[in-house]
Amino acid sequence: MLLAPRMNRILLCLCFVSLVASAQPAEDGGTLPPDAGALSAPSAPPTPSVAAAREDDEGPDDDDDDDADREDGDAASREECPDAFDDDDATTPSVLAPLQLDVDGKGQVPTGLELVGLQRLTDAQVRTLVGAPAAGAPLSQSPAELQALLRRLARTGLFARVEPRLHVSEQGPTLLAVTLVEHPTVTSVQVQGLQDLRPREWLESLFPGPPGSYDKGLWNDEDIGREVEEFFESMNTKERRATAPAVHPCPPLHPPREWLARMEGGQLRPGIVLGGLDAALERTLKDVRDDDGYLLATVSATLSQDGALVVTVDEGRLESVDVPGVEPEMAERVREALGLSPGEVFLRSDARRGLERLRSQLPFLRTVDGEGLGEERRRVRVVEEREASGARSYRTEEQERRASRREDKESRSEWREMFSWDDEDREGGLTLEGRRLVVHMRPRLPSLSMELLPVHTQVTGFAPGLSAELHFWDPKDRLHATLEGAFFVPLRLGGQRLPDDPEGTRRQRRVSLLGGAKLQVPVLGLAEVGAQVHDFTDTFDRWRLSDIDSYIYSFLLNRPDRDYFRRKGFTAFATWRWSRSWLAGAEFRGDTYESLQPFTPPLSLFRRDSPPFPNAPVTEGRLRSVLLRAEYDSKAKPGSPVGSLFRTPETSLFPRQGDRTLEAALRALVTLEVGQQVGVDTNFWKLVGDAVVVLPVNWHSRLSVRLRVAGGEDLPLQKQEALGGWSALRGFGFKDFRGGDASVLGSAEYRWQAFGLFADLGSVHTGSEWMDPRLGVGANFHFTDGVRVDVAWRTDEKARATPEARLLFVRTF
Repeated sequence: MLLAPRMNRILLCLCFVSLVASAQPAEDGGTLPPDAGALSAPSAPPTPSVAAAREDDEGPDDDDDDDADREDGDAASREECPDAFDDDDATTPSVLAPLQLDVDGKGQVPTGLELVGLQRLTDAQVRTLVGAPAAGAPLSQSPAELQALLRRLARTGLFARVEPRLHVSEQGPTLLAVTLVEHPTVTSVQVQGLQDLRPREWLESLFPGPPGSYDKGLWNDEDIGREVEEFFESMNTKERRATAPAVHPCPPLHPPREWLARMEGGQLRPGIVLGGLDAALERTLKDVRDDDGYLLATVSATLSQDGALVVTVDEGRLESVDVPGVEPEMAERVREALGLSPGEVFLRSDARRGLERLRSQLPFLRTVDGEGLGEERRRVRVVEEREASGARSYRTEEQERRASRREDKESRSEWREMFSWDDEDREGGLTLEGRRLVVHMRPRLPSLSMELLPVHTQVTGFAPGLSAELHFWDPKDRLHATLEGAFFVPLRLGGQRLPDDPEGTRRQRRVSLLGGAKLQVPVLGLAEVGAQVHDFTDTFDRWRLSDIDSYIYSFLLNRPDRDYFRRKGFTAFATWRWSRSWLAGAEFRGDTYESLQPFTPPLSLFRRDSPPFPNAPVTEGRLRSVLLRAEYDSKAKPGSPVGSLFRTPETSLFPRQGDRTLEAALRALVTLEVGQQVGVDTNFWKLVGDAVVVLPVNWHSRLSVRLRVAGGEDLPLQKQEALGGWSALRGFGFKDFRGGDASVLGSAEYRWQAFGLFADLGSVHTGSEWMDPRLGVGANFHFTDGVRVDVAWRTDEKARATPEARLLFVRTF
């Protein structure tokens, strides 16, 4: 087992010193007192015998110098002693009463110190701990030094009360009597009521290892410095004579662990509860609420006179879930989506997941006003009550809740009052009123969402744009409407043009426009029904590489890894979603296709001198087709939106879900397109099947397997199959194998932690035969589930040692 770094430093020092010490002659070595390592020994003065022996060994000339050195060293050390066991002064006033050193206006100088009220601890133990003079010894400290001593007493964490009083008599000495009320001692413990939490975790939080305990990893620099200094002093040698261990003038920084109640090896060691049992229960309860999320948890306890502690924990159950602001039938749907039922233990994480489900399943409602579940607004404290028999009881007391920050927010602008901007936080809209959960719901206002389109292609150059969606919600969930649109404008940068074709240059710099409207009819299971008109630069390669990855590498390296064409026409569509994971759809497409040529010179940050990235021609003219689709996604969320403004036959209408779980996941897509080239007596059809299975091995590793099969007959150029490139036979060049009427692609990827290995195997059918299967292999490093670095090699006759490499931001399968 590895030691803590600071302990390693100590061991290195000890090893070094032991080697030095072993090299010294040992004939006249002195001996150490048998109790040198005991806690009570360090602050006690040397015994007369040891002092006399030392005086006899040293010559008369050295005595005065050594005494002076020791006195100077002790004085300097006393000035450097820490003034407290804990730097936090917050608890001291509640424990330490003020010291008064005057009587009737006359200053009094105490000549002795008396400790009163000790029960488990002895007088000598406490004096040794705080560096006080021994019992009966004269008290020579100044009032400031006495106040520092009292502060050390108060900050040990051993006493509930430290009350100093002066006892003045006419004949006798003036005594400083300090009444000490010890914190309770626990000899046994029993925990009741836990269901989700484990008793051992609760007890380790209630009775942690004391400060300075090595086994808890709580060593601090002051402890280490003192340990090393004392070791060096004890090993000091002078003229072949070993000295007695040096007495450090500073008291220990922490009470000995043997005095304190603590958990060791899963068992309770009896002792005083450091800081008090009420503070320990309150700290543990706050940990359970803040860290574990049991926001309604409470604790009660009884401590018998003999130290037997019985703790009863209530993890906190909901009494009711109230949903103001909506009609009763809709309130029931809200409760169902939340999944929080009365009588169940309430967890903050369950509430957050329920709120996400609510917003996904009922997007036509919004959460408002609630102050959230922040524990800083739900303060608790544990109150101690003492009985006449000496037993103690403890109970949880809820404090007055702070005012919500939401109540102090300024009203929104008129524009924001007209639309919802989806700025709800993770816990907004929820309030705990005692054990009653209040979900503040309102009908959603029309919501507007916008997204920038940083388009960059070889046929448009840089063409920034914007997409937007405007939703109109029905609070009764009967009919919801959406207007959507997008545009992007090719800019004239870098002198890009089509050589000797100014008309073609102007034509390709046309603004791209898309617009549409659709309805959602939940009662009929219609996720979307609508139409779209468009005149824009499009691609069928979105299944290979994501938009953002293509745009980035088009701008950086002149490598967009996509073919583009102009598509003008309209699309009508309907999509049925009869369950959470299944959908089916139909589309009618009527489009006119136009080939595009790459601009020259390429507008890229690097490779400016390279030729323009090629763009394949398409079958021009008008095509009409009917597209049928069926999809399955085991991780689809109920009520999540489907469809896209940029819809293609090869990509899913389900939004990709990236939540990592230990459950296997399956995503599958099947589309069949049947069409005709208008004006030409040619019909075509194409079938695409794409399935991905994710098999988690554990939280850190998983296996992903993909199979894509596509084929058709009399396919237009833009719909023909091709393999090669990222996500489509990695390691090979972009569409190295094209012009096929069918293809098969299989991929397998194993990921462990951030590292992964993958292999792609594929073949394309051209003419009347299949080409020999091609294999690509590689590895990747994941920064997140989507962001990764891929390196890949091809394994055919053109293989080379240098791999293809890309930093990719979005997964397409």
